[in-house]
Formats: sequence, structure tokens, C-alpha cells
Amino acid sequence: MLRELLSRFTDQAPVATMVHATLANTLSDAELDSIFRETACEQREGELLFSSVVSLLHLAVLKSKPSLHAAYQSRHEQLGVSVKSVYDKLAGTELRVTRELVRRTSLKMRAVIEALGVEKREIIPGYETRVLDGSHLRATERRLDVQRMINGAPLPGQALVVLDPQRMLIEDMFPCECGHTQERLILQQMIEVLEPGVVWIADRNFCTSLWLQEVALNQSWFVNRRHASFNLTPIGELQKAGTTTTGTVYEQRAVHKDGQGTELKMRMIVLELNEKTGDGDSRIEVLTNLPAEVSATAVAEAYRNRWTIEGVFGELTLSLNGEINTLAYPPAAILAYALALVSYNVLTVVRSAVSVVHGAAQASEMSTYYMADEVASVSLGMQIVLPLNWWQKEFGHLNVEELAESLKRMARHVEMRKYQKHRRGPKKPKPKRTGSYQHVSTQKLLNKHNR
Repeated sequence: MLRELLSRFTDQAPVATMVHATLANTLSDAELDSIFRETACEQREGELLFSSVVSLLHLAVLKSKPSLHAAYQSRHEQLGVSVKSVYDKLAGTELRVTRELVRRTSLKMRAVIEALGVEKREIIPGYETRVLDGSHLRATERRLDVQRMINGAPLPGQALVVLDPQRMLIEDMFPCECGHTQERLILQQMIEVLEPGVVWIADRNFCTSLWLQEVALNQSWFVNRRHASFNLTPIGELQKAGTTTTGTVYEQRAVHKDGQGTELKMRMIVLELNEKTGDGDSRIEVLTNLPAEVSATAVAEAYRNRWTIEGVFGELTLSLNGEINTLAYPPAAILAYALALVSYNVLTVVRSAVSVVHGAAQASEMSTYYMADEVASVSLGMQIVLPLNWWQKEFGHLNVEELAESLKRMARHVEMRKYQKHRRGPKKPKPKRTGSYQHVSTQKLLNKHNR
């Protein structure tokens, strides 16, 4: 009978069904509690399990519930603890646990995508690429005593986020509780996990001697926009190397010397833009240590993929509730944001399954907003009819190949039109406004216009 109900949900809400199946497998209670036990150093497990808190918070992140407190109200009998215990548990979550949650689940979802047989995007043919960027969490409400008497907006933290643009998966995050900390200081944590053979694409904020040298020493490559303060000695003349859709590309050899006199040779790729950027820049300088076999135009095009992570951040803000302004303690706010990153990865897995069944072109036109909206509107009813323990019993034990086959079967029920993106046209220029009134009646304006 329950499988018959699952069949009905698959037919009417296939995306939500695929999301729940993926979550039951990659974010099961056993997996979550295992992450906590193996990673936490100071926080004790106690009566309230990490998996219970994550499951509760996830309802608010997915917008199935309007707030964490509303989620608690719906499950307080099963939890058997006070709401204060929930908030205390969240406030004490260690950052290492939060990071491991993102990192370990992304590895499992990458394995599922590979089992689906999805062809990865080639950013630079023959190279693995990663995009690095920082994300500052928006201000919270002044719920703590230390916040109540201040005028400034209280910032709950930030994170460096690593995107795999070839599979569109958030691969890792490096959280920081202080919203004022320079991103370059957090960048030092990245150095410890650098691996050979990866091209790192980053903006000018990450253009530091330490970062570029460490990337090169680890037998990797950088594609970094140059910061104005980064000293560079040109070698030879600037030569035209080609054109792209956004401008003309030039190339020049250069060398950088740090404070100890260590030299780092590189190529400087200059893009003279056809149109100025939003910041008013007409020229972009990109530094790279990629070999000459990778053309200057290919480097310039690869740098453009840095904006894919900005698109991901925008989709997270629009489609998921990853920045919950009632979570004033930084560890709680950062955990919610991490769950939004994990949820984005789940939607990427779903989109990958759809691309195998319906084609990559159609899958790329699926709106994250409409996908997340279906999950939010259907999830509670789905969990009432099909309890969480049933989902985990049905899908939790599947290996990646079995889960991939299940997702492909469900993807056949996806009606693409329901999830299609609607791209807006170019913005109209703002007209010169007249009148000195503080407010006007819209109906009066319409009446005057229609005379």
C-alpha cells in the first residue's frame, strides 16, 4: 500500500519524491549521527541527537515550515525535549561538524551523479576545475542580550565555498563565525586541503602571494583575477591573443616577487571589455600558471565561470531559506546555511537524473525555484503519508548504482513544462519622475491614463 502511495507521489510530484529519496540515502539519521560522532570534539551527543536537530532545521531551510520554532511545534512530542534544548544544541554546533556535513554528503552525491552517467561540463578541456568564493550571511534579528542595545546589524558569520562547476556541486565550505574576518585569513585553511591537478578559479580578493604560491607548489593551477595591490613585473610586450564574446584578449609574461624574494612566474591575461562591468571596470587582468597549451582566450573564458558560483548564491537566496534571521548564534546560522548548500546539491542530483532521461538541454532549463517550491509544498503531506523511517528503510540501504536507477525511473514522470525557467527581458530604463507628493492613488493614475 505504501509503495502504491509512493507511485502516486512520483506521478504528481516527481521532483519532491526524488529529493526525499536522495535525502533518505545521503542524509540518513545514521549518516548524520556518524558525522557528529567522528568529527565533534567538545559537544556531547546527549539525549537530543544531531540527526534530530538537522532534520528539524531542514524543514525551515526547505521552506516546509516558516521557522525553526514552527518546525519544533510540529514534532515536539517525538523529540521529547524543550525548544530551548534545540536552540542550545544548534548554538553549540562545532564548525568542523558543519563543514564535514557538506563535504561528506557532496562526495556521496558526486558518486550518484557519476553512476547516473552524466557527462560533466568541460571548463578547460583535460583539467579538473573548482571555483572559490566567499559568502557573507545576512544580518540576524537582535535576539541576544549583547545585540539588543547596538545600532549595527549583527552578522552571524561567513564561509568560503568551493563549487565544482563541472558537476555543479558544492564540494566544500570553510565556515567562520566572525562576520568581520578578512576572507584572506580564512583562505589559509584552504591551503591544508589543496590537492594536485586542480585549476582554482577565484576573484581578486584571493589574489595573494601565499595562495598563488601554495597552489603552484601543490602542482595545481590558478586562474585568479589580479588585485590592484598585487605587485607584478611584466616580461616582454603585451600581445593580442584573440577575441571572446565579451572583449579582446591580450597576453603577457610576468613574474611576482614576495617579501622574501621568492619568484613566481606566470602569465597575465588581459581582457579589454566591450562594455564596462557593474563596478565600472573596462579592463580585467587574470593571472594564471597554466601551460601555454591552454590558450589565453580559454583562460579568459574559464574565468567567466567564476560567475556560476554567484548564480548559485542567488538561487540559494531565492529558492531556499538558508539564512534564517532568527538564528542569532553564529554556529546555528552557519549550520542552516550549510543545509541550504546540501539541499542545492540534492537538487543538482535530481537535475542530473532528469538530464539523463530528458536530455541535458531541457534539464538546464529547469528552475531551481520551481523545484524547491514543489518540495516545500508537498513535503509535509508526503511525510505524513510516508513517514521518514519508511523512506530510510526503502532508500537508505541502496548503493549508488541502485539509487541512480531509482532516480531515473522517477525522472520519467517529470513534466518539463512545470519547472521551466522564465527569463526576463532587459530592464527598462528608469523614467524621469515628476511630482512632489509622498504618495499617490494608483486608481487615480489609471483613471487619468485611460481618459
